[in-house]
Amino acid sequence: MVTHGLSRGLKVFISSCEAGDSFYGRELKRMAGLCTPLQLVFVDRPEDADLILVVDMDESDVFANLRRNQVWRRFPEKSFGIYEGDNPPPFLHGLYSSVRRSWNRTGRFQSCAYPMHQICFPNQVPAVSTVSATPKDLLFFFAGRLSHPLRKRLMKLSFSEGDVVMQDTSTYNHFHTDEINQQMAKARYWQLAQHSKFGLCPRGAGTSSVRLFELMEAGISPVIIADDWIPPIGPKWEEFALFVPEIQIASLYEIVRQHENEWIERGYKARQAYETWFAPQVYWRFLIQSIQVIQKHQRVPETIYARMVPWMTLNERTRRARIRTLIWMKGMARNVLKKQNS
Repeated sequence: MVTHGLSRGLKVFISSCEAGDSFYGRELKRMAGLCTPLQLVFVDRPEDADLILVVDMDESDVFANLRRNQVWRRFPEKSFGIYEGDNPPPFLHGLYSSVRRSWNRTGRFQSCAYPMHQICFPNQVPAVSTVSATPKDLLFFFAGRLSHPLRKRLMKLSFSEGDVVMQDTSTYNHFHTDEINQQMAKARYWQLAQHSKFGLCPRGAGTSSVRLFELMEAGISPVIIADDWIPPIGPKWEEFALFVPEIQIASLYEIVRQHENEWIERGYKARQAYETWFAPQVYWRFLIQSIQVIQKHQRVPETIYARMVPWMTLNERTRRARIRTLIWMKGMARNVLKKQNS
């Protein structure tokens, strides 16, 4: 148990699922140094820790490196995972950026932001003063990959008013693009953002989006379209974000337009929420408070779940195989229709 709460001197052990030095672990320690009121103590042995954070999970082979990690298997109650990927692991309770709403029943999971993603793949956020000084000739914008059917539906919408820009960036691959083109793509993104009163944040491959937190940092009100996403604790999200149910996206323009005169106040509160909960110098406080929420609401002890890892592994393999089969069947159906229409 994190019995120290937010008091000073909490003993923390960081357990990497990979061999060698952990970049994620180093960055967590660096951010802890920024959060000076906590004065966390990092220990060298899990036995001595009040809290164990498990990092560097790899999704391959159903998170095999996490399942092999013996630290959290020995100390499941005080171990918590942190993962910023699109498909979080069900094996260990913790903080995951794309927690699904259906997982909320167990009380084992909380949502988090993307601090390490923003360090590894920086998308330099312009100063709030620059954003606020830029004339706003767009009601809202979207620029992103079509990584989910929802985004494909959004791109098919027609906006005749001329104050909306929707860009499909599916051809852009950050990992296979040279630095010059990376910088050009980021500049185009922020040019659109700075000219917009609101920014669309539809779910992608995961239920969340790193762009949501970038827009908050820039002081731009996000329009969240992600029914299965669980907002992280802390901010009063309804004060600065607009939530549009996925079933209502045909009325997206009208919904946002109803709040057009609120864009300055909502943008200001979005920036405030970022600074209070997700900025590097306060992120550890957010982490600990989120873990305390899990400890308070988790219904079944984590020790029980640790014993169920073989069953959960089989269940996850079955789920993924079912998804692959559905994708294959849809592809076959499309090919048949193409042949019939040719």
